Amino acid sequence: MMKCKVFLLVLLGYCPLVFAQKPAASKVDTAMIKVLFFAGLRDKLNEDYSKANESFNKILSLDPNNAAVHYEVAVVNYRQNNLYEAEMAIKRATAIEANNTWYWMLMAELYKRKGDMLAMTGALNQLIRLSPEKPEYYFDRSNAYLLAGKTAEAMKSYDEVEKRFGASDELTRLKRRVSLGGREESPSSEATGDIKQAKEVTGEEQKMLLAESLYKKGDLQGALTQFKAVLENNERSYKAWEQALNIQLLLKQYKDAIKMADAALSIYPNQAILYYFMALALQQDQQNDLALRNAKSALELDAENGVYLELYGDILFLKGDKELALVQWKKAKAAGNGSEKLNKKINERKYLE
Repeated sequence: MMKCKVFLLVLLGYCPLVFAQKPAASKVDTAMIKVLFFAGLRDKLNEDYSKANESFNKILSLDPNNAAVHYEVAVVNYRQNNLYEAEMAIKRATAIEANNTWYWMLMAELYKRKGDMLAMTGALNQLIRLSPEKPEYYFDRSNAYLLAGKTAEAMKSYDEVEKRFGASDELTRLKRRVSLGGREESPSSEATGDIKQAKEVTGEEQKMLLAESLYKKGDLQGALTQFKAVLENNERSYKAWEQALNIQLLLKQYKDAIKMADAALSIYPNQAILYYFMALALQQDQQNDLALRNAKSALELDAENGVYLELYGDILFLKGDKELALVQWKKAKAAGNGSEKLNKKINERKYLE
């Protein structure tokens, strides 16, 4: 079965830089840039984003066309939920280097978080251009069109999936859902329908903005209430599912998170992060067999995600398979997960809460 994946960030490796200055100045600048770059990466891994951003911006003062550094600035701002700054930075990166898959992946994830599904389709089109053999990009584009209310474009995109990769039960189900949605629309005029839809979107956006504001202020329960209110009226609001699950886990509402993850997966069965949330909630609820199954499902969709690999190792350790757990933790580190806790797990060869 063809599957979609949720894009999660990975650490971009440093590429040597070439300068067009005088030879002596070039060597000095290159050395300085290397020092600043690795200092920025170290601070980013330690989640000291202010210092990381300072180092990266010093590089840009020396080399404003350094696409890799613009990307890192985007990552740092994205992790702090500074979405406007992240968007400006990743746009600069893609303008300088248009054929880097990681840049477009971050842009797609950024627009997903913002809820700008149409802009997300633009980034996905670039990913399809660069990796036309990957069906997950086509599926994500189709879903983005559908969430944006562009049913004709969604159906056209699903048709392209079928033409390129062949039919499947999942694809047939998704196309049928699009068709049913079209037939259920009001028989009133298009203009009236558009006005009604616009009003509904405005109300939902207001709830989302309120939820995000409450979340930033630390009112997790208030934010959760607002995200749930969004889902009561629109079960296809993927962002609301993801944010609500994240908050339930932060609040240690593990049983509620299990129920919510199950509901979300019934609508979005190809989103790796939902399986990850389910696995985490089940593990915290001491249901390790089911947790392991969901962690495997997450990795089937996103095999090189360091966060998923770490959780997989955690669950294996708790089930008594300590050697295989260590293997997964090392894989997680190799995939770019450089958290201090993960390093301690590897060094001490034991699970840490």
